[in-house]
Amino acid sequence: MRTFFNVILGILSVIVGVALLMTDVISYIQPISALYILCPLTLFFSTLFILTLFLSVYWFCNRFWRMGIVGLLLLAASAPNMMKTYSLVPKYETKNVPDAISVMTYNVHLFDWFEGSKGVANAEKILDYVSSASPDVVCFQEFLYYPTGTYTLEFIKSKLPDYPYCSVEVLNNSIRVAKCVATFSKYPIVESEKINFNSSCHGALKSKIAVGADTLTVVNFYLKSNQLTQQEKDLVPDAVNPNDSVTDFSNGVFHKIYNKLVKASLERCMQADTLEYKVKDIDSKLVLCGDMNDIPSSYSYRTLSEGHNDAFLLMTAFSLGSTFHEGIYNFRIDYIFTSKDLVPVEFNLDNQKMSDHYPLVLNFKTKG
Repeated sequence: MRTFFNVILGILSVIVGVALLMTDVISYIQPISALYILCPLTLFFSTLFILTLFLSVYWFCNRFWRMGIVGLLLLAASAPNMMKTYSLVPKYETKNVPDAISVMTYNVHLFDWFEGSKGVANAEKILDYVSSASPDVVCFQEFLYYPTGTYTLEFIKSKLPDYPYCSVEVLNNSIRVAKCVATFSKYPIVESEKINFNSSCHGALKSKIAVGADTLTVVNFYLKSNQLTQQEKDLVPDAVNPNDSVTDFSNGVFHKIYNKLVKASLERCMQADTLEYKVKDIDSKLVLCGDMNDIPSSYSYRTLSEGHNDAFLLMTAFSLGSTFHEGIYNFRIDYIFTSKDLVPVEFNLDNQKMSDHYPLVLNFKTKG
């Protein structure tokens, strides 16, 4: 019986080990590669890492040395991704610096517009929160306003009186609403440019902001979302065919979700490449922030973080760092990256539940 149990665990170890190795490899694979069809595996990176750890301990405790050593090698290979996923050892001590510059990034989930009057009330709560938090620059994703009526852009501006400067880029416009990325600033925005992803709902906004004698470039991005419906998140089909077996039902739901995840990931990779190309030659001080809709073990993260500091990893002691929260789904998909000539002094992930994303705030100083 024990031998049979070890055989089962051995098979499981091989499957889990190969899957973990693929999550490490995928972040370096160009999206055009046929292997990129495995990209949804990255969502399970943490689970695979922990399973490999427990399996390795089991093999060592039972003196299956080779299996244990292979597990340790896989864990060592995955360690860089683990260090990007969770903040373990902060590089800078958090401290209060009065003259630091602060930037907030916040996906406001369309202000819950689709919930009618409740959404409008929630929008006012979010705007009041931002106003009281009072960061110097605010980058909104899934920002929404009514072209006419009460809840207009002018109304939003009136709720943020300390931000005389703003740049709003409409990504999707209709008779009823405008969906945008928007950057609000206490300092003059001297130049703005849309970074086009050829997507009706996703894009980025580059703003040059005059902060005293310095010029700060803030890039506010919103990359492709997975766009899973609530039914798909709950693993429920859109329509149930009474003639389908349980197996047909399961296969249909999971096949549809998997295809959506692969397609969205490929689009994000191309958007990340476009964004990286647009910012790589920026010679001024840079803050790159927003909703990536992807996790730290992904190609998109590696592309955008390369050459930049990830504020969360610099400023936070051990933390899971989930920025997206919806039921059982909790991931770190919102980021603030900075160029090397900015020195972080304080980072905050605020557990406000007015949106399905938490706001992030970074305080920093310039070198020299």
